[in-house]
Amino acid sequence: MSASLATARRSFTSDPPAFQWDMGRGAGPRVVRLFGHLGERELQHVIAAIRERGRSPRDLVCLDFEQVTHVDYRALSGFARALTRQANTGADICLVGLSAYVLALFGVSGQGPALRRLEWKPVEETEPSRRPLLGIARIAPHHPVPRRDLLR
Repeated sequence: MSASLATARRSFTSDPPAFQWDMGRGAGPRVVRLFGHLGERELQHVIAAIRERGRSPRDLVCLDFEQVTHVDYRALSGFARALTRQANTGADICLVGLSAYVLALFGVSGQGPALRRLEWKPVEETEPSRRPLLGIARIAPHHPVPRRDLLR
């Protein structure tokens, strides 16, 4: 066996996974956490997994890019087209946790408009709640800690 074949086989078996399904309980969104460097092959695997599990228009699949370090910009056009097709025929798709670097890669690849349609941005409440404060909340106001996964 040649040394290059053994090296290639070793690196293939130790490669970390490119994505992982985070199945929540109940009827919440299905979250796909993406990791590391994503090339064309990894993005195709993600699309295939979404097609398999996100068939119903009632489903919501969120792609979490928080732990992505790099995306091959040459593969982003096909990836964005496949996500748009999936959103039109199956589950709704949203992208969360995009870093400024990954956002710039989408822009460089010419996928800015597709990204704006797919990216989820939280909407701040513009008017305070009309409900009266109950119980201890009147005495000791509660200031919740902002959720890290919603503020991007």
